[in-house]
Amino acid sequence: MRNVLDALVQDGLVERIRGLGTFVSRSFERSSMLRFVRFRGTKGNELPTAQILATKILSPPEKAAQQLRLAPGQTALYMHRCRSFGGEIVLVEHIWLPLPKFEKLSAYLESNSPVLLYPVYESECDVLVARAVDDLTAQPLTDQDAKLFQLAQGAMAIQIERTMHDHVGAPFEWRLSYIPADRFHYTVEIK
Repeated sequence: MRNVLDALVQDGLVERIRGLGTFVSRSFERSSMLRFVRFRGTKGNELPTAQILATKILSPPEKAAQQLRLAPGQTALYMHRCRSFGGEIVLVEHIWLPLPKFEKLSAYLESNSPVLLYPVYESECDVLVARAVDDLTAQPLTDQDAKLFQLAQGAMAIQIERTMHDHVGAPFEWRLSYIPADRFHYTVEIK
């Protein structure tokens, strides 16, 4: 049993808290896209604001359908949102979630704009985040997103393509997040 728990800790599925015990990991609640943003004058404990710009039920783009393993003609919940610090937009996201699994979320988002989505996925749709795959590239912003950032058309941004997987390995979220190149920052420590 100890070896099994050690393996689950190493895979990040459970975490040990000294003196308290072993718990299902909620590390993705803390692993936000905001870790890629260079903050300007923000306090260490300041939380961003989140604004849902649009939600729609539609046929996803081919890449989203492929990553989510959707059948032809299957629809998805699309969410366009931004996150800001001190009134400055630092991150814009395009998120696709498969239906009917996320149908409840659509109603929830009509009156809520949560900063963190992963806890809401669990509470509203019974979907627990277990694994993420991020792919970073430099891309020009769409005209719509450039306008949100108050940048010129075609301005370059870092695109973070993320596919989220549940505890059985099934993909359930595909998102494209954008950070203007001058606001991007990433540090990693390798041991």
